[in-house]
Amino acid sequence: MNSLEPYESSQLLGPNVLAATKIAHEFGHVMKIAETSAELYKLQVKLVPIYNKIFLSNGHNVDDPQLVELAKQMGGNPVQLWEDREYWGEANAMLFLRDRVAKESFHCRLFNKIKRSVEAYAKPYEDRFTEIARSQGVTYACSWK
Repeated sequence: MNSLEPYESSQLLGPNVLAATKIAHEFGHVMKIAETSAELYKLQVKLVPIYNKIFLSNGHNVDDPQLVELAKQMGGNPVQLWEDREYWGEANAMLFLRDRVAKESFHCRLFNKIKRSVEAYAKPYEDRFTEIARSQGVTYACSWK
């Protein structure tokens, strides 16, 4: 959503679009959790505080065997779990924007800015964003590959 700031400040996108993008982001979280098994989610809720307590008491050593085992059980360490969930929110926001700005003159500039942000900050999650771009032909109309 940080990619939207220049378009909002230049009034190319109104506050309603920004608000709707934020709602789409939150729905991305909801949809991701809905796809997560209840057992795994409950396990993560239970184990994350335990992981964090050990992490804070062991000198921030993520290679601690206890932490490695907890991360294995949870499907990642707490930061990885948070990142995955956060980038699903961002991917859902991108889906909304893909449809909302498809006919706008700044469409390619916005999606190229999103692409640069993904490359800089979310490289491990690039595939989910690329798939969304491809689904609307953004890759062909713009420089997203």
